[in-house]
Amino acid sequence: MVDASVFEPYQPEPSGRRLPTEMVHIRDGVLADVPACVGLVESVLKLDPAPWEQSLTASITDPQRMLHVAEDAGQITGYARSTFWTRPPDAPANAAPSGWYLLGLVVAPEYRRRGIGRALTVARLSALASRTSEVWYFANARNQSSLDLHATLGFVEVTRDFWFPDLTFDGGEGVLARARFDDTSS
Repeated sequence: MVDASVFEPYQPEPSGRRLPTEMVHIRDGVLADVPACVGLVESVLKLDPAPWEQSLTASITDPQRMLHVAEDAGQITGYARSTFWTRPPDAPANAAPSGWYLLGLVVAPEYRRRGIGRALTVARLSALASRTSEVWYFANARNQSSLDLHATLGFVEVTRDFWFPDLTFDGGEGVLARARFDDTSS
C-alpha cells in the first residue's frame, strides 16, 4: 500500500514551469534504468526497494509487461509500467477483469506538474494501442491528480468495488477505470 501522502497535492491546473519537450525524453526502459527506478521507489514512494528490483526488471524482460522512463539530461526523472493481468479462475466475483493495466506512474517531486506523467501515460497508451482495444487503470480514490490526468486521456470510471491481488488503498477505496481505443463508450 502506498501512503496517500506521496501523491501530488491536488491542483486542477498545472502550476510548475513546464519543461520544453526536447528536454525530457520519454522512452522504453532498459535494464540499465532499473537502479534509478528503484531509487524513485525508495525516495518518492517511501517503500522498501528490495522487492522492486525484480519487478522492474521483469517490466523490461517479460513481453507481457512494459516500462517507460522519463529522462532529463541523463537522469531518470520518472517511470511508468504496464502489465497484462489474467484474472485467476478462483478470484472473487468482483475481481478486476483480465487485460492490460497501467501501473506505477512515479515522477520525482521536483519534476511534477510539468507534463511528465501525462507524457509517460500517452507513451504507454500508444504502445498498447496495437496490442489491445482497451486498457485498465486503478488508483486510490484520494489521488485526484491521477484521476483527472487519466480522465483527460479517455479513462472512464467503471467501479469502486473491485479486487486485485495484493492491492489495498490508503483510505480503503480505489477507482477502477477503463479506456477504449475502438470507441468512446464506457
